Amino acid sequence: MSTREILTLQFGHYSNYVGAHFWNIQELSFDYTGTVKSEVNHDVLYREGQTSNGETTFTPRLLIADLKGSLKTLPAHGGLENELSTDEVPWNSVEKIEDPPAYKNVYLTDIESENTSNIENKKYILEQDVKTWTDYLYPRFHPRTINIVKEYQHGSEQESFDVGCTGRLIWKSDYGETFSDNIRKYVEECDSMQGFQVNFDCCDGFSGLALGCIEHLVDEYTKSIVAHPIIPSYFKDNDHTSQEDRDKSTLKDSMRLVNIALSIEELSHNATLFVPLCTGEKGWRKPGAGRTFEHLNYKPELYYHSSAILASALDTLSQKYRHRSNFYSVSDVCADLTGYGRKMAAASLGIPFSFHESEYLIDHLNRTTQPIYTSLTPSCKIATDKIFQLITVRGIPEHYLKAPLKEAKEQMNLPAYRCRDIKEMFELYFQANNFLSATNITVCEKPLEVKTPFPNIFSEQLNKHGLLHNDIRSENMQSCAVISGYHNGNFMADMIEKLHREVSRIKFSKLHKFEEEGLELIDYQESLNKLAEFKDNYEDNFEL
Repeated sequence: MSTREILTLQFGHYSNYVGAHFWNIQELSFDYTGTVKSEVNHDVLYREGQTSNGETTFTPRLLIADLKGSLKTLPAHGGLENELSTDEVPWNSVEKIEDPPAYKNVYLTDIESENTSNIENKKYILEQDVKTWTDYLYPRFHPRTINIVKEYQHGSEQESFDVGCTGRLIWKSDYGETFSDNIRKYVEECDSMQGFQVNFDCCDGFSGLALGCIEHLVDEYTKSIVAHPIIPSYFKDNDHTSQEDRDKSTLKDSMRLVNIALSIEELSHNATLFVPLCTGEKGWRKPGAGRTFEHLNYKPELYYHSSAILASALDTLSQKYRHRSNFYSVSDVCADLTGYGRKMAAASLGIPFSFHESEYLIDHLNRTTQPIYTSLTPSCKIATDKIFQLITVRGIPEHYLKAPLKEAKEQMNLPAYRCRDIKEMFELYFQANNFLSATNITVCEKPLEVKTPFPNIFSEQLNKHGLLHNDIRSENMQSCAVISGYHNGNFMADMIEKLHREVSRIKFSKLHKFEEEGLELIDYQESLNKLAEFKDNYEDNFEL
């Protein structure tokens, strides 16, 4: 079986929050004993290397972009400074200038002690300790992974990296050349590369940086590009109470909105498939109220919380092209979802997918009247008819499918009782509830691992496997079933219309920073016109 490698690119601070959870989920689910057969081909996202001491390493095939001052406890060399490749300079021959050591919380201190059993059995409360994404990062990275934008300081109010045009200029500098060279090195290591997954903050300067990179990928590589423009769940300036501060916040909201709109318009040309993500309901101008998930209690203002939700979705969605028994590739996913030029799709998540531990799946699906997933795409209500969708279900044991024959008097009257496995039952469910829709379902046996340092945001009425029970949970939750999907159809037109309407209200004369960084009125208006034209791809041309 070929490896079918994927290179992951992360641009921006919030996207790196999501990425930290995503890579934690990968690494904390590894079996180092060799006794458990993995459903997932980890070589798709990971590369094997070797240190100068001859030790084998296994690190994400990953490039990260963030601002100066954002790493705190993580060294700029990723934590594996001794790993070498034949074309890289030995680290001990390079002068290293490092900041004073940053404060490490109890979790990071325990990681350094390499006492994994202590970590697994300990309950951490990290909400007050997490100031940046490295404060809960478990894995360490290859030396080329981290690429710091040194011209801007993380958290600086005086010199904010808040305009996409600025990111474009950074990409055209030496930074872009170095980043492109690192991409090339990763690609040359691959045997049969599938493509790229690009996750980026689309509301600030990282949008321009990521778009410049995507344009480079299109020019240099004939590979699929799946992009997730990400909107953070919360902006501190939205809480200001004085009129002066509210006026500043309104301007910042406008700038973020323009960055988002320009990102989506350009992705409609260069990405193979792109899916906006946000745990806020609105997304355009402000994130809005947090999406609600039954049995989940999270705080949208904590990036540590909301990013864990998005990472759970990305981990589940990517199972389709990482699963050992599934022959889907990234290009297959893109081909299935992007007919008629509909390159933008929506994402959904049901976490945890829970029913009572004494209940069967057939009964739960028969009695539920609410959607079994929640939209993660801003200003988007996913339709229940005339859609293409790729659904991934994970973590539901087969013995929860239906009752044994001798106990199934009432269940036998249901059409679903004839289903032989989890996949057939969900296929029947979507066939009955999604009129004139095409649904492809992937089922994974392994649940989502939610071990430390995943935040404790689950209801105490769930047992350690994420199923409902009558008593309050007395032990840490370890895993849960999840359902997640990509969806595309006519309903996306309404989402684009809302975005276009909002951004069209902004007067270009107020966008001083955009003008200063090179955006001209005629180019801005052309982008908005193209955004409106992109919406036409989603008008009444549905066929199965």
